[in-house]
Amino acid sequence: MSVVLSLKPSYYEALKRLTLELAGIHLGDDHAFLVETRLSVLARQEGYQSLTQMIDDLFGQGQTRLAVKVVSSLLERDTHFNPDPNGMETIEHFLLPTLRNAAQSHEIRILSFACSSGQEPYSLAIQADKFLIEYPGMDITILGVDYPSPALKRAEEGKYTHFEVQRGLPIRDLITYFDRAGEDWIVKPVLKDFVRFKEFHLLSKLDSLGQFDLVLFRNSLPYYSSPAQIRVIRSLASVVRPEGFLMFGSKEDFPQVSYGFDVMEDYPHMLQKKPAEIIEPVEVTIPAPLVEYIPGQSA
Repeated sequence: MSVVLSLKPSYYEALKRLTLELAGIHLGDDHAFLVETRLSVLARQEGYQSLTQMIDDLFGQGQTRLAVKVVSSLLERDTHFNPDPNGMETIEHFLLPTLRNAAQSHEIRILSFACSSGQEPYSLAIQADKFLIEYPGMDITILGVDYPSPALKRAEEGKYTHFEVQRGLPIRDLITYFDRAGEDWIVKPVLKDFVRFKEFHLLSKLDSLGQFDLVLFRNSLPYYSSPAQIRVIRSLASVVRPEGFLMFGSKEDFPQVSYGFDVMEDYPHMLQKKPAEIIEPVEVTIPAPLVEYIPGQSA
């Protein structure tokens, strides 16, 4: 049975260009049905009578707010708890102890970049809580950032379906760190105390986020165009503290660029920032995206 699609091919091409220029991500050629499914839901939420009417409005009026919502809906990713087990083990057994020994202010700041619906930040919070039981006296904070989207709103709420908590979350952790709410599960306050979330354009300059001891950008880089990959890494370099760490997915390749980092031979999916006294200044120039999103600004 064939699927009847309502949008003209020219609209698909326009959506692909918008996604590439706003987010730096190739939408691909074989996702027409997914595009229509996700955007049809958004059109209803925005009060349009049809998907075509919303797309006409988007490209006819050039609405900033609507453009961000459209791209965010298209890029929402399916995530799960304890993503990339090898990386999580590295954090538990190497990174947290290393950062504890190096911390002069008894503070460890972690950034989960492109956090989607929040499973990675909450998985990190579980590790942090267990770590502090053994090594009290530290202050560990976790910031999850992503494009504004329903997924990020769900992350802030910390509410997951029974299917979602079964994906990567050990039963012991589920019982310890979640409360049952009907058919769903809600993150307990002990985890929420570690985590906060923030809407952020991922190709923007990240300076306003502050400095972090550990930045995670895992299993997302391959979806970006080559120029966007460089822009993302240069931005991330600006928020990693000297001698801090930048972690990618354990099975993904990343551009072999320096920007003040050393590759770690024992952990090839991770980079360590050079000490402050030997970092050469790098000018980070981020070209403005096609549509610039300013939180709180109306179209």
